[in-house]
Amino acid sequence: MHRSLCFILIEKQMEMLDYSYTGELNETFSESIVPPILQGSFGILGNFLALFLLFHHSNVHRWGTFYKYVFALAVTDVNGLLLHYPVAIARYASDFEFEFPKKFCCFDVFLFSFSFLSSAMIVCAMSCDRLFAVKYPFIYRSGNHKTKRILFTIWIFSALVASFPLLGFGSVQMYYPGTWCFINFASLRRLDRINTYVYSSLCLLILLITAITNTAVIHSICQHDRTDIISSNEFERRKRKNDETYIVTLMLSIVILSSVCWIPLLVRMLINASASDPNNGPEELQAVRLTISNAIIDPWIYIILQKKNLVKISRLIRRIRNRKQFPAIIITEESKYVRAGTNLTGGNSSMNTNTISTRV
Repeated sequence: MHRSLCFILIEKQMEMLDYSYTGELNETFSESIVPPILQGSFGILGNFLALFLLFHHSNVHRWGTFYKYVFALAVTDVNGLLLHYPVAIARYASDFEFEFPKKFCCFDVFLFSFSFLSSAMIVCAMSCDRLFAVKYPFIYRSGNHKTKRILFTIWIFSALVASFPLLGFGSVQMYYPGTWCFINFASLRRLDRINTYVYSSLCLLILLITAITNTAVIHSICQHDRTDIISSNEFERRKRKNDETYIVTLMLSIVILSSVCWIPLLVRMLINASASDPNNGPEELQAVRLTISNAIIDPWIYIILQKKNLVKISRLIRRIRNRKQFPAIIITEESKYVRAGTNLTGGNSSMNTNTISTRV
C-alpha cells in the first residue's frame, strides 16, 4: 500500500533530525527533577480542576462564548502537559541516561509549537470577543458568535505552522539538558533562521494584538463609565461598574501573564537566530519553563478569578477594614497628663470623665 507524500516527508525529516547536541547529552547535569515535577503536577491538576468547575457550573454559565474559550484553552494546555512531562520526567529520573527517541522528539516539537501558538491565539480570540461585547453589546447578545468555527480554525492553523519543521521548512533540535525538543533556533542554516523568524514574529504579533485589544476594552469601559454618571441611576451605574471592574481585572491579568511568560522565549529565539554563535544551554531551558508556566497559571486566572469569587474577596477585604476601624479617641485633660508622664494618683485621679470632656 502506497504511503502518502506527507508521511514520507515527515519520515525523512525524522531521519534528518539534528542531533548536534547529542554528543553532550551523556555529560553530568546539575538540573534538579523538582521543577518539572512541580510544573507538571500543578499544571495538570489545575487544568483538570478548571475543566471540572466548568462542567460543574455549566447550569450557571450555560456555556457562553467566554466559557467555550476557557474550555478550549484548558483542553489545549492539559494535553500539552500530559503528553510531554511524563517522558521528560523519565529522563530526569534516569539521571539523564534515557534519551528521547527521534520520533518522539519530532512529536515534541509539534506538541510545543502547537500548544504555545494555539493557546496564544485562543487568548487573543477571547480578548477580541470581549472588545466586541463591550463596543457593541446589543449586537453581541443577539448575534451568532461561531465560537466553534473560530476554535477549529485556530487549531488547524496552529497545527499547520507547527508542522513546518516536520515538512522540511526548518529542522528539529533537542535542547539542554536533553528534556525538550523545539524548532531549531540554535542553527546557522538559513532555512532554520527563517522558520524561527516566522514563528517568533507571528507569536509577537498575536501578543501585540491581544495587548491592543485589551487596551481598547479598558478605554471603552472608561468612556462608558463617564456617560453613566449622567445617564444612569445609582443602582444601574454601580452594577455596571462592578461588571466593568471584573472585565478590567481579567484583561490586565491576561496581558501581564501572557507577556511575562511568552516574551523571554521569543527574545531568546530572535537573539539566537541573529547570533553568529547560537546558544543551547540553561538560558533556553529557563525561557521554555517560563512559557510553560502560562499553561499552568491559565486555569487559576480564568476560573478562580471568576466574578463571584472577586466579589467574595472584595467583601472579605471590606470586613477586615471595618474590623480595623477603632472608635474615635476623646482627648481629655487626664490623657494629656498621662502622655506627659504626670502621676495622676490622688485627687486628680478622681476627676470625673464628664467634667474633663466638658473642659476639653
